Amino acid sequence: VRVEKVRGRSAVTRCFAKYPLKIIVPSKVGPASSGAVWLYVLTYGGGIVSGDKISCAVTVGDGCTAAMTTQASTKVYKAVGSKCSEQVLEATVGKDALLAVIPDPVTCFSTARYYQKQVFHVSGDSNLVIVDWFTSGRYESGEKWDFTSYKSVNHILLEEYQPLFIDSVLLEQGSDCTIAERMQEYNVVAMVVLLGIPFAGQS
Repeated sequence: VRVEKVRGRSAVTRCFAKYPLKIIVPSKVGPASSGAVWLYVLTYGGGIVSGDKISCAVTVGDGCTAAMTTQASTKVYKAVGSKCSEQVLEATVGKDALLAVIPDPVTCFSTARYYQKQVFHVSGDSNLVIVDWFTSGRYESGEKWDFTSYKSVNHILLEEYQPLFIDSVLLEQGSDCTIAERMQEYNVVAMVVLLGIPFAGQS
């Protein structure tokens, strides 16, 4: 996906996806005054099948605003053998541009194996919002922290690949201690990153 200025407004100038990924770009979302492009990322079948490997590249040009989200939680279905479901996002945010990655949470089914990596390339004038969160699973079905493994990696790199923010979360079932025993009563884990001048002083 590429977002660039067209007649003074943010616009999608390139959008290509193939199975199992689909990207929807609605023409009207929110107030027109926001000038933001909205990208809805979804998969056929409503979730990620064991063994799926999804890669997405997004470029937000100088002075543009874009938001990436989902229509529902990202469901990660049961693993087949040792197969892992993977998602990788690589995004470049231009000068005076804003990218907000605000999906619904990841929900892993029982025995699921999931890995995701998000890499953001920014300049000193870029603005970025990242919401990275996941649930304990299908809690209402009795599956609480019942997946096999979950790993999420987030990198924010300044010009010339200088590390600005590095974060990694790893949960794996252990022989001595299960994920459920370690997480105890918690059902959601979330991380929010705000980067840029518009968010200065906010807590």
